[in-house]
Amino acid sequence: MDVVVPAHNEEAGISACLDRLAESTAVGKVVVVANGCADRTAEVARAHSSAPDVVVLGTAGKAAALNAGDARCTGFPRAYLDADVELGGRALDALAAAAARPEFEAAVPAARIDLTGASWAVRRYYAVWQRLPAVHRSSAGRGVYVLDARAHDRLFPLPGDLISDDGHVSASIERRVVVPEAVVTVRAPRDLGSLVRRRQRVHSGNARLVRAAGPPTGVRTVVGLLRDRQAYMADVAVFLAVTIAARAMANLRRGPIDWGTDHSSRG
Repeated sequence: MDVVVPAHNEEAGISACLDRLAESTAVGKVVVVANGCADRTAEVARAHSSAPDVVVLGTAGKAAALNAGDARCTGFPRAYLDADVELGGRALDALAAAAARPEFEAAVPAARIDLTGASWAVRRYYAVWQRLPAVHRSSAGRGVYVLDARAHDRLFPLPGDLISDDGHVSASIERRVVVPEAVVTVRAPRDLGSLVRRRQRVHSGNARLVRAAGPPTGVRTVVGLLRDRQAYMADVAVFLAVTIAARAMANLRRGPIDWGTDHSSRG
């Protein structure tokens, strides 16, 4: 399995990422694409004992980084992994095996939301979010996906203005599988402002997808959770407030959107 790792200012974490990739028996070629970095991401990656292929782009941009790394790969299945995703060798092996099965074209890990250090409002938001049907249908937000040659040839090269690449996969590839043996931890933002900014990026990304992954979550769905006693009034109020604010900010935003790394969710 070839692996593309887009990395923007990941000097502190790129070695740990490469260590995890080295644990996998399925991983062969690794391409790290340091894009728009103001730190030593590329130098640290080049010094790693696994000797990854390192590409340097002067401008930050995830789609361009993924395309540049993809162009250096030859093998399948092919993984695309955010540098800060913590996924061990066995999990990567399980994803590679699943993507190699003929009935599937893509494989993604299961997701676990880590609310450690999150504020009260953030916890209330995720109390609703984790119960939404659309969340369970989608495979977006994991920070990693593995494609076979069929899916790859339909998706790559990625559009230059694409924001949510894993959302693009979720929307475009129906024959995908969530691999329960591979679990990725998604760290929730710690404060409300960081949460709104993260959701703004999600809404901006969704608006640019070629095809929606499904009907958008509406007020009726959220209120239904309240009616069915799956959420409290405070949960729903926070969720709706964050969603409205994030969508409004996404609609007002013009021009390119950067990677928008949420440093509040990092230790």
